[in-house]
Amino acid sequence: MKSNKKIAYRLVISAILLILTAVGLNFSLLYSFGASILLAIILFSREGYDVRTLLKGALADTLQYKWLYVTVALIGATVAIWLSSGTIATMIYYGFDYIEGVNFVLFSFAAVTLCSLFMGTAVGTFSTIGLILFSIGSIIGIPSGLLVGAIVSGSFISDKLSPISGLVNINLKVCEVKYNHAVRHVWKTLLPSLLLAGAIFYFLGQKYVVYDQGEALRNVQMQLQNSFSIQPILLIFPIVILAMSMLGINSLYTVMTGIGLGSLFSYFIQKQSISEILHHLIFGFRDAGGSELSHILRGGGLLRMLEVAVIGATVIFFVNILMKSGVIDLIVGDFVHSIHSPRQLLQKTGILSILLTVLTCDQTVGLVLTATLLRERYDRFGIKREVLFRTLSDTGIIVAPLFPWNLNYLIIVSVIGKGIFFVPYAALCFVAPVISFVSSFCYSGKKV
Repeated sequence: MKSNKKIAYRLVISAILLILTAVGLNFSLLYSFGASILLAIILFSREGYDVRTLLKGALADTLQYKWLYVTVALIGATVAIWLSSGTIATMIYYGFDYIEGVNFVLFSFAAVTLCSLFMGTAVGTFSTIGLILFSIGSIIGIPSGLLVGAIVSGSFISDKLSPISGLVNINLKVCEVKYNHAVRHVWKTLLPSLLLAGAIFYFLGQKYVVYDQGEALRNVQMQLQNSFSIQPILLIFPIVILAMSMLGINSLYTVMTGIGLGSLFSYFIQKQSISEILHHLIFGFRDAGGSELSHILRGGGLLRMLEVAVIGATVIFFVNILMKSGVIDLIVGDFVHSIHSPRQLLQKTGILSILLTVLTCDQTVGLVLTATLLRERYDRFGIKREVLFRTLSDTGIIVAPLFPWNLNYLIIVSVIGKGIFFVPYAALCFVAPVISFVSSFCYSGKKV
């Protein structure tokens, strides 16, 4: 291999600086990753690589995720149709009958956690059930960052534990374990993580419990009735989506079914024209009948998510260049070879998983690469591979939404709108890695 560590580190550090610059100056990450790809081409050309073959291979691997890009783009249309069909307005309307005296922050965390297990996708849960809870919480005055942090925390339980999650099944495959065996080990760290995160959301949410605001809530319900046709039949929408997710139906088909069903509701119940529905699907829902809630009941749109999908494809293309050139192997090689004890193995599994999630801007590469590099070492130390599965789910998978250049973060921000800084409040995403690290001290054994 012609590459060397100096080139590898120069390329990775440059990419990180470009990403941080984009985040700091608030311009599109597309420019950062485009510049990183150009820099990689220049450096590899100087080193004598067959750049054409390298790029061709990276492009082929990137195109394998084409349905992912389509699904991401369609999430924007899904959000718009949930709004335009009146489904979110209906759930807010009926939800207001039950929220008085409830710690809504803790309730949102618990409700999303439960739903995410059935939906099998973190961003799917966030952009549907999470969006509804976010809309309700915003109306009753809960700070957006806190509320989104609770919803994000609950949503990403899906990627840790849901039996129909794509990431969970990839994790099972690369660790070569069965789901029922893995779950027994996952609960050892997940239960204390949930309890601690729940306690945090309980105390933070106590300040915003709704008391004696019946008149204000009824006023909101009246505004919703003036803007939408509120009918119980609209509740079929989320039930169908949840049922399809529970049955393990492909997420793309679920999203497309939701768009079709929501369009029918928009046409027949909300009496919108076909041109209005198409406008909402493409550009997003922007009008709630001119009510005071128009600044909340708005968003989505295919075009809004199109940039996210393009950024995702660019990120994956850049990561594939790094992998095929051997850059990632050079960076992580020494880190892996310096493991000499069970405790070190668990700790470095978590660190490597997190670093690769940060570096590659997605969970999948860090998950597959870390498991592939380390699973034989778990056998050597006599540690069950279910522990590897658990450690990966507690670290690289759960921290994904914390980084502004990560695909999950980009989708979340696109769904709720820019300007909401939720990261410090995503308690579970911090608690789970800490508990995973602490649990590593339970493992001791002979050094090798």
